[in-house]
Amino acid sequence: MNLGISLFIALRYWRAKSADRFGRLVTNLASSGIVLGVMALIIVLSVMNGLEQHQKRQVLSNLPHAIVMKKDGYFSTSQFQTELPDLTQQRTITYITPINTTKAIYQTAQGVSAGQVIGVTEPSDDNLLAYLDKSKLDRLLPAGEFKLIIGSQLAQKLHIQIGDKIRLMLTDNSQYTPLGRVPMQRLFTVSDIYFASNEVSGYETFANLADIGRLMRIKPEKVQGIRLFLADPFQITELPQIFPEDQWQIDDWRSQKGEFFQAVRMEKNMMGLLISLIIVVAVSNIITSLSLMVVDKQGEIAILQTQGLSKKQVRWIFILQGFLVGLVGTLIGAVLGVLITLYLGDIVNAINPVGIYLPTEINLWQITVIVLFSLGLSLVSTVYPAYRASKVEPAEALRYE
Repeated sequence: MNLGISLFIALRYWRAKSADRFGRLVTNLASSGIVLGVMALIIVLSVMNGLEQHQKRQVLSNLPHAIVMKKDGYFSTSQFQTELPDLTQQRTITYITPINTTKAIYQTAQGVSAGQVIGVTEPSDDNLLAYLDKSKLDRLLPAGEFKLIIGSQLAQKLHIQIGDKIRLMLTDNSQYTPLGRVPMQRLFTVSDIYFASNEVSGYETFANLADIGRLMRIKPEKVQGIRLFLADPFQITELPQIFPEDQWQIDDWRSQKGEFFQAVRMEKNMMGLLISLIIVVAVSNIITSLSLMVVDKQGEIAILQTQGLSKKQVRWIFILQGFLVGLVGTLIGAVLGVLITLYLGDIVNAINPVGIYLPTEINLWQITVIVLFSLGLSLVSTVYPAYRASKVEPAEALRYE
C-alpha cells in the first residue's frame, strides 16, 4: 500500500497551526499527557525495581535460598554430592553445602528471643561469616564444645557478650521426661558476635554442624539436608523440576520472606496500573482532537476525494496523524524518564540534602512494553475518527460551498 500521500498530508496537518485553537489545545494536552504518563511510569517502575533488588540483596543474601531434604532419611556428611540428581547443567544453583538448621528459642537471665540456628563448617557456608577464615572459624566453633556465633542485634536484645552462656531450646525437637514432653535444650557459649546492616542479626545464629546435629539427634556422619545458593533467589520456582516432590522436600526463603516480596511485587503492579491510567486518559484526548479535526476539515476531505484520494487513504491520513502525536509524546516521555531515572539520586539530594538513598534499576524490557503500550493505545484511538473521516461524502460536504 502506498502511504506516501497520506503521510504527507498527515504531516502537514500535524505541523500546521490550525484555526481551531481548541482542537490544537486538546492535541497538545494529549501529547503532554502521554509524555508525563510514560515518564512517570518509567521512573516509578525503575524505583520499584531498585527497591526490590536492594531488598533481595540485603535480605535474601543472608537467608538460605533453599534447603533440600530427603523424605526417607538424611544425607551423608562426606558423600552428599553422590546422593543428589545430576546438577552439572544447572546454572541456577551456584553453591551447595551440607546443613543442619532448626528454629530455636534463645534464653538468658536478661530475656528470651526466637530465631534460627544454622550449623556450619566453612566460612563460605553463609555470607554473614565471610569476615572469617577457616582457621578462625574452627577456633570459634570447635566440634563438641557447643559454641555459638550470634548477631549484634540479638546480643544487644539479650544483653550478652562474648563468653556469656545462652540456653538454646529447639522448638521442633523434644524429648520425654518425667515432667512430660519438653524441648531439646543445651547451654551454649557465645564465642563471637557478627554485625549485619539488616534485621537478620536479630535472630540468626551459627553453631558447629555436628553440635546442632547432635542436639537434633542426627548421627555425626549424617546431615539434615543440603543448602542451595542460587544465582537469583527468585529462581526458586525452578527447583521442583530438579528435585521431584515425591522424593525431596524443599524449604526455601519464601517461608520467611515470601509475603514481604509478594507485597512488594503487588505494590509495583498496582503502581504501574494506576500510572498507566494517565496514558489512557491522555490518549483519549487524541480521539477528541481528531474528531474535531474531521469536523473542521470536511471540506478539505471532500476536495481531496474529488481529486482521486480513496477512502482508505483518507483513513490513513488521520490514523498517521494521531499516531504521530502518540509517537512524539511517547519518545519524549521515554527519553525524559530514562534520564531522570539515571540522575534521580542527584535530583533527590538537590531537593532534600539529607542524603536519602533511592536505588533504581532500569529494565529495558519494561521500557519496551511501556513504549509499545503507549503506541498501541495511540494507534487504537485513531480508528474511530479515521472511520468518520472516510464516511465523508463529497457531494454532501461541498453542497453549500
